[in-house]
Amino acid sequence: MTVAGEGHRLQQRERRVMVLAGDLGGGTGNHLLAMIRHWDSTQWRVTVVTQREPRARIRAEAIMRVIPPRRWFERSLIGNWRTFVFVLKCVNEIRPHVLHTYFFWPLMYGRLLKWLGKVNTLIENREDEGFSWRRRDYFLLRMTRWLPDRVICVSEAVRRVVSQKERLAESRAIVVHNGVPPLDVTDVAGDELRRELGLADDHLVVGMVANLNRAVKGASYLLDAAPVIIREVPETRFLLLGRGKGERALLARARALGVERNVILAGYRDEIHSYYATMDISVLTSLSEGLSLTLLESMAHGLPVVVTRVGGNAEVVVDGETGFLVPPRDVASFSEKVIALLRSPELRARLGRAGRHRVNEHFQIERAAARYLQIYETALAGLRSNEPWPGN
Repeated sequence: MTVAGEGHRLQQRERRVMVLAGDLGGGTGNHLLAMIRHWDSTQWRVTVVTQREPRARIRAEAIMRVIPPRRWFERSLIGNWRTFVFVLKCVNEIRPHVLHTYFFWPLMYGRLLKWLGKVNTLIENREDEGFSWRRRDYFLLRMTRWLPDRVICVSEAVRRVVSQKERLAESRAIVVHNGVPPLDVTDVAGDELRRELGLADDHLVVGMVANLNRAVKGASYLLDAAPVIIREVPETRFLLLGRGKGERALLARARALGVERNVILAGYRDEIHSYYATMDISVLTSLSEGLSLTLLESMAHGLPVVVTRVGGNAEVVVDGETGFLVPPRDVASFSEKVIALLRSPELRARLGRAGRHRVNEHFQIERAAARYLQIYETALAGLRSNEPWPGN
């Protein structure tokens, strides 16, 4: 049967997708599962194979398989081999039409499976700018860069990194911006939660949602700015939400700066939307980003944002119209923009409205979900890897 004939035949029946991801916790897992909820389950049978029990806030109609944890005595090479054997078993049982991989070692397992002829169509994702990858990792990616059919990058900034460091042909890298579900902010109330957090009516809340275990999120720079902001606007409170042992270091830093009473460390929360409703401003002091779901969620809530000009942030925020972009590590510029917003309810409202409109127009989850399926469909129809992507 010709490639075109095979593609037509696949359109007439259920297609199997196997997603291989290191971890479904955090933004990546939530985004993936949110997209799966928008895929027609009668047309697409999705199995997610992950190395950790799902911790995502979103549930989707997908089969879940968890890779057995490594034994305490297993070194990296042995552990990776046993993981690969489990993944190979899943591939032999599922026989996916598409294998879609996230994060470094799943990428390597997927490329080995493609090289061995165990899968025909391999799609990969790049969720960030590769800040945690080493020279060895990039060497392996460059040496096997001909194997994936397409690499989905969540922002143009990520695609530039992929092109430069992985030397991947531009025709193989496709930008699909992340999206968030539509949100009716009238259904989200934060008044009761504000009381639980000890916030008074006159308190102005600067919020940040981030993985506090990652130094790349730059939470310490927010605390460094706190004394300047509090001096100008004493009623400011800083609400930090996120998982991690990094909370202890942040609390110690807050004490050293004398701003402990103004800082609330609320930990990780599955239900995040009511916390956004307690905020007046949302901020990110990241040193690197792919395309932040926190940023999209904040703007969907109508919050004005102050974020660093890194990664995909500048592809979301129109500086001065939907929020403010500041240089990373620039505490003075960050403080100036936050203070300007705290002092002007009108400015907060104007930027918040514009931000919500921008997210609703350009960053909806339905659009991202449809684009991923289009990539699958085109790959299954037999588009050669060296051909440019339609509309790219």
